[in-house]
Amino acid sequence: MSAISWLLWGLTVVAPAAAWLAVLRRERPARTQFSVGLFAALLGAVAFVPAVLLEEILLRWAGLDRYARTADVATLVYALLVAAPLEQGLKVAAVAPLVRTRKVVEPIDGVVYASTAALGFVTVHNAVYLWGRALPSVDIARALLALPAHVAFATAWGFTLGRDRRRRIGGRWFNVAWLGAALFNGVFDHLVFARRPVAMLAALPILLCAGVIALVAVQSLLRQGEAISDARVSRLLTSMTPPSIGAVREALRRTERPVTLRWIVFGALVTTGVLTACLAGAVALGHRVGIDFAAVDRAEAQVAAMVPLVFIGGAAMSAFPIAGYLVARASATRSVLEPAISAALAIVGSLVLLGLAAPVAVVFAIAFAPVAFGLACVGSWMGMSR
Repeated sequence: MSAISWLLWGLTVVAPAAAWLAVLRRERPARTQFSVGLFAALLGAVAFVPAVLLEEILLRWAGLDRYARTADVATLVYALLVAAPLEQGLKVAAVAPLVRTRKVVEPIDGVVYASTAALGFVTVHNAVYLWGRALPSVDIARALLALPAHVAFATAWGFTLGRDRRRRIGGRWFNVAWLGAALFNGVFDHLVFARRPVAMLAALPILLCAGVIALVAVQSLLRQGEAISDARVSRLLTSMTPPSIGAVREALRRTERPVTLRWIVFGALVTTGVLTACLAGAVALGHRVGIDFAAVDRAEAQVAAMVPLVFIGGAAMSAFPIAGYLVARASATRSVLEPAISAALAIVGSLVLLGLAAPVAVVFAIAFAPVAFGLACVGSWMGMSR
């Protein structure tokens, strides 16, 4: 490795971890608290060792290449059912000693230690991944995208750990959060590391949604901690004021009028119809203006492939707020519950159809599903009766 490669390797691997630990030191000035956080990062780093050893054994046995950069169904199945659950499980194992020794005291501790363990894990992952590669390259972008994503995914089950009064690993909500983290972790890693560079665009919605959810979770736990004690609250975090989980729950609550099944079914059909119309219109308009949609399948046309992907993706995303608005106006609802359920059904139906027609495309649909659901809720909120 050249001097420039060494410098870029250090900036990509060491600098983010050092910055995180500096923030941790500032926000948790007590020596014991910082030491526990540092220990969590160390445990997360150690957890990467069995992960990479087991994955290498399984990859050789199955004859797969995790960095093949091809649309291979077997690689996708491996990422979703083997690699991601294994990695998330080892991150939980890294936090388990802290839970058993009762180091998780305040509600925010669950998120802090889970995210710090994930930071240690992904830091070692990036160090190994970039070692020996010719830098600068697109691999730096892959590593930098993986860092906040892994931290945000771990925040999901760390949040449930902090919310649980008994501070225990397990339980219904912990398992749901862990499964969600493993699913999106697998999809994200497949898009970023196992596909061509243009596929990283599809990973951005996952990163955005995971970041927003993590921020909301942290704010909720900080408020819970304030109610329990007079703990010091970070000025950095309190300066960001996303909607609380209670506000989101209030928007999705049932009103005096019971939920109507016919409007849910009708809304799902409307969402599917609007989505189909938007996609058809985008293809027709794209052909008229000369967009080459076949460029997506050509490995040598990375830049050219971004244009049709952005065009089609934008058309698909625009369908959900439109459909949510139409369903809310037609049903005269006073909450976003019915349009939200309708959008969820339409998304699930689209995933099933894609799974039957083109299984590899499912990973892209899952990547955009959280954004689509959120846009549908925004559209229905704008159209609901007040």
